[in-house]
Amino acid sequence: GNNDGSTNFQIQDSGGNTKITLNDDGDIKLGTDSAELKFGANNEVRLQHNHDIGLTIKNTETGAGKPVVLTLESSEAALTAGDGIGRIDFKPGDSDGTDGSAVSATIEAVAEDTFSGSVNKTTLQFTTATSAAANGASADGGQMSLSSTGQLKVKSLDATDGSSPSLLLQTGDTDIAVDDVLGSIQFQAPDE
Repeated sequence: GNNDGSTNFQIQDSGGNTKITLNDDGDIKLGTDSAELKFGANNEVRLQHNHDIGLTIKNTETGAGKPVVLTLESSEAALTAGDGIGRIDFKPGDSDGTDGSAVSATIEAVAEDTFSGSVNKTTLQFTTATSAAANGASADGGQMSLSSTGQLKVKSLDATDGSSPSLLLQTGDTDIAVDDVLGSIQFQAPDE
């Protein structure tokens, strides 16, 4: 390690190139494009920098039943109906103004009922923006939601007279002939 005598603590390689910096603002900088943070006694879970793209979470275990899992955990002591449990926001860095830099889409898990030792009913809500931020756990329940009982709801928030939600089924088949089935909706009785 090398302390530069002022506000930074640096770790350098044998050639004097700074690889890790901890500054007085609490920022940690990993100075290589292939940097990894490794977790666990076997370093099996890794957070990797993907140059000019983002981050990758990877589980290096190769056995069956070893997926990579990202858990969003709320420490809220009492969840009641309508409370958000966890949320993923999609936000651009557009410099054109308020709407251009607001959250443009949200996926959120929302409690359907008061949680207890035997209740954790949850709806997954999907919300997109047209103007202003896409707000999770909103009173309108988002444009699409999937409830704990498997109810899929699609709602149009377009208030224009005559507007309605739509469902599009589009085939990838480019060689369409007479009587080809281009899409289907199936109704099935429960498995018994």
